[in-house]
Amino acid sequence: MDLVNADLASQHARQQFEVGQLEAAITTIDGAIQRYPDKPNYHQLRGRILLEQHKLDDALGALETAATLNTDAAEPHYLLGVLHQRWSDDVAALKSYTTACENNPSHPQFFLAKAETLVALGRNEEAIKMLTGNHQFQHQASIPALLGQIYLRTGNPTIAARYLSDSRSLGNDDLILFSDLALAEFHAGMYAECLMTLRELELTSEDALSMLQRRTKGKSLAAIGQLIQGRDICLSVTRLTPQDADAWVDLGYIAWKMGDYRRLEVCGNEISKLAPIRFEGPLFIGKSAQQAGNDVLASDSLALAASLSENTEWTRLITLSANQTNEKSATVMQEAQHVRAKTAEIRTEEPILGLVERSEPLVTVPQNLPQQP
Repeated sequence: MDLVNADLASQHARQQFEVGQLEAAITTIDGAIQRYPDKPNYHQLRGRILLEQHKLDDALGALETAATLNTDAAEPHYLLGVLHQRWSDDVAALKSYTTACENNPSHPQFFLAKAETLVALGRNEEAIKMLTGNHQFQHQASIPALLGQIYLRTGNPTIAARYLSDSRSLGNDDLILFSDLALAEFHAGMYAECLMTLRELELTSEDALSMLQRRTKGKSLAAIGQLIQGRDICLSVTRLTPQDADAWVDLGYIAWKMGDYRRLEVCGNEISKLAPIRFEGPLFIGKSAQQAGNDVLASDSLALAASLSENTEWTRLITLSANQTNEKSATVMQEAQHVRAKTAEIRTEEPILGLVERSEPLVTVPQNLPQQP
């Protein structure tokens, strides 16, 4: 077999690989390698085929041979990065992707693979610096998409929404992007924009919205004043997923804002059964009992809620509300104290509900990244 025939065999092996004839492709490329073992692209193709067959040890040998035979090549190192990630070795993958980028800095796929691996290793600041400092790929929709995902998962929803929207403007119509954008807009308090994004998702199919997205829609509607519509959506989610404590929490907050204390009590009882360690269960029970004049149950429930809360501001406000109930129960001036307690409840309940609207995230992560302008 001369070189021309070997190259033809390599092309044929590539065609076999592309149509899924993996065993035939290996046989064909092995024939070419046997005749010309120093051709790096033959070994690279062999490595790709073996990678597709999940024969990772053999693929490693083929790709390392390709990289050794052509030290300036980028793709063997990129494929080695893919292989190391199959082994969950992100450190080795990063090293391979870095070499691929150095050998071919104009390839966006290699650049993005390196950035994604930095994120996988938790090196978010390095990834952000890398992504924002490179202007060569500024029109690649995948770059702002990754930046948006980083900022969303590290507690910077406003910046995340901007980058995700930029990616969308560059033609990214991936449904995952729409999901991330809606979540970022919700956490950023951009409720009208969130509803518009969710509406676009709904248009893709009849059951396009997940339960989480339906809850987000319900809360966004409530946040812009459409309480009944928001309540109805969150109520439907509790009926579809009655074992989901988060769904009852969402419904409870909306019921509380509407002054529907009977439903608030139901939500509190469900949460207490499903997730006894959550403070919202006794909080909802306590507030509904307080409204009904059951001061003993209110005091006990609110004290339990305060002890379960891990948020100091929540604990302070719940304790304040519980103390007001105790003061009311202890007085002999029933009518006067009734007026004072009702006035104090109005002052206390509004800050609690305001805290809910400001700090009820679906994902809580440390905010330790630089604020990108």
